[in-house]
Amino acid sequence: MKRDASGAPSEAVGESELVALIAGAVPAEAELTPLRGFDLDLSANPGFRKVFFSVRCECGTAGVLSIEVAPEKTRSEIEQALPSLVHRLLAQARSFQSMPCELHKRMRLGPAASR
Repeated sequence: MKRDASGAPSEAVGESELVALIAGAVPAEAELTPLRGFDLDLSANPGFRKVFFSVRCECGTAGVLSIEVAPEKTRSEIEQALPSLVHRLLAQARSFQSMPCELHKRMRLGPAASR
């Protein structure tokens, strides 16, 4: 059994608990919505657990952001990494929100946007 930093036995973190931990650390003013049940594996880190969030622009375009967590991480390790994980998630959101709406439109419509 894996042990946490104090030497006490640590349990694996379930998917719903992982989502709750991360979503609970995201400031409400960030207006990010956790996407439960969303399962997309385009990661360079196969096997990592992913928590997805949506972010919206005033033009109506929604973006999907994610945080990846190694499967063997304990609750204690995840809690310790939360500030860094949330910081990166917020940076992704700012990047999406700073894009011009015309670019969002092209992302949303693909090739049809140029017609």
